[in-house]
Amino acid sequence: MDAELRVTPRPAPAGERRLAVAGQADMDTVHVLEEALGKALGVPPLPAAVVVDCSALAFCASAGLNALLRARLAATAVGVALRLAAPSPQLVRLLRLTEADTVFDIDPADEPPLRESL
Repeated sequence: MDAELRVTPRPAPAGERRLAVAGQADMDTVHVLEEALGKALGVPPLPAAVVVDCSALAFCASAGLNALLRARLAATAVGVALRLAAPSPQLVRLLRLTEADTVFDIDPADEPPLRESL
């Protein structure tokens, strides 16, 4: 199976950074997610929030979840909120099973899309 993970910066309102995650986050691809989250949290000026759009994340293994949890800790340490947006059904199940849904702020899929900043 050819597993691929793509993380793409997306337009966001002032004070936010938005990343769209697509594909499969597992031990073979998690480095892509870790690198993108590290950039989002490490490039000044720091945003008030980093929003990870998970609507196209087809599969998330424990390695992907751990990367998100580590990013959440890193974000909290520098005063940045990290939110998950529109998690796929598989990710919702994983978050619930591991009780990680209690530590993440999650924007539901039915929220209106963000207006692009100009």
